[in-house]
Amino acid sequence: MKEIHDRAVLHAFIENSCLHELFDAAAIREMHLYQAEKGELLCAKGDVLQHMYFVVEGKIKIFTTLPNGKSLLLRFNNPLAIIGDVEFVTRLEARNTVEFVHPGKLIALPFKVLYERYQNHPGFLQFILQKISHKLYTSSNSTSLNLLYPVENRFASYLLSTLEGGTQPTASDELKTAKLTEVAELLGTSYRHLNRVIQSMSASGIIERKRGALHIRNRKKVVELASGNIYE
Repeated sequence: MKEIHDRAVLHAFIENSCLHELFDAAAIREMHLYQAEKGELLCAKGDVLQHMYFVVEGKIKIFTTLPNGKSLLLRFNNPLAIIGDVEFVTRLEARNTVEFVHPGKLIALPFKVLYERYQNHPGFLQFILQKISHKLYTSSNSTSLNLLYPVENRFASYLLSTLEGGTQPTASDELKTAKLTEVAELLGTSYRHLNRVIQSMSASGIIERKRGALHIRNRKKVVELASGNIYE
């Protein structure tokens, strides 16, 4: 990640989020703004974090690595997403890997500042409790979603979540077919099964394969299949 050395830009992001309500001027002086590129990892499973991160722009993908070495998609998060809240409370290493789906910006605040000034701060602790409770709820549902929703629904949700503009018509409607093995793993299925789903969706005119990429032809149908976008 590349640090953005512009305090005015940093303060603009702070003002446009709830961070200015949580932290005082001394804590804000310890904050740093970073630019992350598409595909860049914020952290990997097993990392020991030293900062709490506030994602203020872009979208992140959270997935975990199973004992057999495979990965499983847990969820996508939009701003304001918090990374490091669980690690701050438990003081344990990161349990999941976090990757930027699109270019984004994030604010980093050292754990040291939080332990010294906010460990017993009611407003901050209530904020963290709400965030962790939401993560617990979504994590407990992720396994059920992967078991109960057909691959067709999971794949449609994945398509929507990884597009530049989500459900907007200006989105980039393609997914490189070379990554389908990785996508199948994240969705908890086999490449063969996912390929059958893609063939079925292609035959129905929902998507098409063209020049090594998948393109959405019927966005409305993809939105319907996503069932409210189950990964967000």
